[in-house]
Amino acid sequence: MRAANVFGDVVLCEFPFTSGAKSKIRPALLLFDFGEDALICRITSVLHSEPLDVQIRDWRGAGLLRPSVARLSRLVTAEKTIFLRCLGRLTAGDAAAIADCWNAKMKLRVYV
Repeated sequence: MRAANVFGDVVLCEFPFTSGAKSKIRPALLLFDFGEDALICRITSVLHSEPLDVQIRDWRGAGLLRPSVARLSRLVTAEKTIFLRCLGRLTAGDAAAIADCWNAKMKLRVYV
């Protein structure tokens, strides 16, 4: 893995379960690089259609083995030491679809 990752990188990693007790080797999408840590979301070949799921249209170009979705509802901030290798990168069109979903759905509303 290179030291600096960028939005749209598809990585193979030990993705932690929500409980933190276990992990599973699976692809993930890098959303933000924070130096030693990164915000990633799960990529799965189980095709869901939830509001925060985005189909990766060029899944082969992203280095994936089968049709997949990025699950923006499954976020983890993790040390990049869990990254095993970089599989590929999203195309410009798939990256734009992820960004559009993020910007439309992930609005922070603060009520004071």
